[in-house]
Amino acid sequence: MHQKLNENFPVNLVIGEQFNYEYISHNRVIKLYQDDKKIIIGKDDSISREFQNELKHVFRKLTVEFQTLNQKEFDDLLRTIGKDRTHHTEKQNDNKREDLTKLASDAPVVNLVNEIILAAVDRKASDIHFEVFDNYFRVRFRQNGYLQVFGTYARSMYDAVCARLKVISKLDITQRRLAQDGKAMFTLYDKKIDIRTSTLPTIFGESVVLRLLGIEEALIGLESLGFNDTDINTLKGIIRRNYGAFILTGPTGSGKTTTLRSLLNMLDKKIRNIITIEDPVEYTIEGINQVQINDKIGFSFGTVLRNILRQDPDVIMVGEMRDLETSDLALRSAMTGHLVLSTLHTNDAISSITRLINMGIEPYVIESSLFACAAQRLVRVLCSCKKEYPPDRADAELLSKYGLGTKRLYMPAGCPKCNNTGFYGRTGIFEIFEFDENIREMVIQRDSISLIRNHLKNTGYKTIFEKGLIKAVSGQVHLDEIKSVIGEIR
Repeated sequence: MHQKLNENFPVNLVIGEQFNYEYISHNRVIKLYQDDKKIIIGKDDSISREFQNELKHVFRKLTVEFQTLNQKEFDDLLRTIGKDRTHHTEKQNDNKREDLTKLASDAPVVNLVNEIILAAVDRKASDIHFEVFDNYFRVRFRQNGYLQVFGTYARSMYDAVCARLKVISKLDITQRRLAQDGKAMFTLYDKKIDIRTSTLPTIFGESVVLRLLGIEEALIGLESLGFNDTDINTLKGIIRRNYGAFILTGPTGSGKTTTLRSLLNMLDKKIRNIITIEDPVEYTIEGINQVQINDKIGFSFGTVLRNILRQDPDVIMVGEMRDLETSDLALRSAMTGHLVLSTLHTNDAISSITRLINMGIEPYVIESSLFACAAQRLVRVLCSCKKEYPPDRADAELLSKYGLGTKRLYMPAGCPKCNNTGFYGRTGIFEIFEFDENIREMVIQRDSISLIRNHLKNTGYKTIFEKGLIKAVSGQVHLDEIKSVIGEIR
């Protein structure tokens, strides 16, 4: 590219011969012209004589001339360099993208990725982890909540595999320095599998995690989730209400979304306007308006919730009460004629009250809106190959403390059906309580959680830990699983 800065000399700004863009911006010097004998360097008034001497030393084999530019002239040339630099980078990226796309389309790579996803679906895995190291990469499946190695492969294949995963997820295959999120859709066994893809740069490459969501799988009934008859009757009473808030608590991965989804599906969608706010929308439900939030553009839980209230809803499901604004809006909506279902991250159901107060929610809002809380965990179910064993002294004392006694417990063994893990599938363990007048008064008085817990205990309330122990005694789950996943709340 040639242009005239003035009538005395030409300006030859060829990107390949130019100073580094950041160097130009920082030091305020720019090459105006260069041939085999001479170089002309443009500078602004801030350049010291010492720095000019340094440049003369760098280009000591050439005749070095300096031309002083005013700020507008310098900035105009800098913008020109920036445009050329962007074009050059885009051309490099196009070439790189073409090479990676070819790699990603090779039959062995396509077949390997398809085989891995197919195997994950066969094993009912929830996630697939692709992890790269110095000399190899490995694939792990999350099954029943735990990661298991599926296979290890040559490091030389990983770039192509990673590119393939990005192609099917509609991600930028040339971007390796920043994390990316995408999605893909597969149809296997006549069932649609929705895939959420996440990439993360590591010291050896990129880690890629695929979350598998079967969006057309049958909705799970409350009995299959692990609720007992008493809890099911309580939940059926909850969804028959016209207003008020129900909160479900538990850590990430404890199945809260699945439970709320099952509750929503029990509602009469023909006569009730049901709207959900989710991040992300993991499962689609026929007849329900589902909203995906997007924090990047300010479409947050709070913003969406305000708009939803103008949509004449009967039932609102808020994916998570993350902050004061969302929690306060959701609870006040429950006070004004809406049934609100939502989740929190707490250890047990009773702690929901403390969490809301700590967020800044006024006790009178909690007392007036909240009518029931529940907590849940997912634990692995023992396979039919389980083995009996007598409880040791510590376990016997623990069971006796909760009025349970048994001469035998069950432990995992291992067989082909469970891939020699001893576990086959998962089940939920729940605790649930409804607010009575005593609890409402305790909330208003800001009484401690221990006082509320003692009150519930006197009414025959069983905690999530107690219900886990009951399932261990019945042989459904391993006692050690209950102790590690739930733990005793004192």
